[in-house]
Amino acid sequence: MGRLRIKKKTAVLPFRQTVAFRFIMVAAAGILFLIAVFQLIRGFQTGNTVLLAVAGAVTIGAAVMAFLNLGRMRHAKIPKSAQQRMKRARR
Repeated sequence: MGRLRIKKKTAVLPFRQTVAFRFIMVAAAGILFLIAVFQLIRGFQTGNTVLLAVAGAVTIGAAVMAFLNLGRMRHAKIPKSAQQRMKRARR
């Protein structure tokens, strides 16, 4: 038997700084946006002003949340192991 080699551990990134977290946030904002737009249309059809106000605020909030997370996704960190896998997949 040969000599055992010890693998070096890579630095652990907090999950909130990764691209995966930002993608989950964008997807959640997209789903919330679709539901809020549906409620907005429904409130408009029924003439319910309270529903219109709440759904309008949620729609705007979801859109802002999606665009902010898309902007932050550019600067999110990617673990080294994932970068190496992406490089191998390109070849």
